[in-house]
Amino acid sequence: MNCERELEVWRAVDARHWPEHCDEELRAHVAACADCADVVEVASELSVEHAEAMRDAHVPASGAVWWRAQLRVRQDAVRTARRAMYLIQAAVVVAALGIVAAIGGFAWVPGVLANVQWNVPLIVALTAPLALAPVAVYFAVTED
Repeated sequence: MNCERELEVWRAVDARHWPEHCDEELRAHVAACADCADVVEVASELSVEHAEAMRDAHVPASGAVWWRAQLRVRQDAVRTARRAMYLIQAAVVVAALGIVAAIGGFAWVPGVLANVQWNVPLIVALTAPLALAPVAVYFAVTED
């Protein structure tokens, strides 16, 4: 700011008081001061562009804004629930693999299941539901 009255000129143009509702002294100052004349020119153009932008702006209806906000809340809730389901599924898979590993380890330890001659079919029969449960849950909750 080179002139101490630039702010006063800017406010007059911004309030749409320029030049009709301004005092003669301010108009005389703008006529004599090149900086303030530039402020009037730039501020006038900005004011016109602002008015055009406000006129051309499309503001959606309040109902549409509310509906979109509700839709977004629902989508966020679905995402949160899916994240929880994925964590649960991962925990079930890890638990199933742990059980399979434990049963498999006990089946092949000498003497533990020595009386059972069909170790592999027994292991498959016991672990198949555990291994297939996460897959069934996955297909039950996916929308595809």
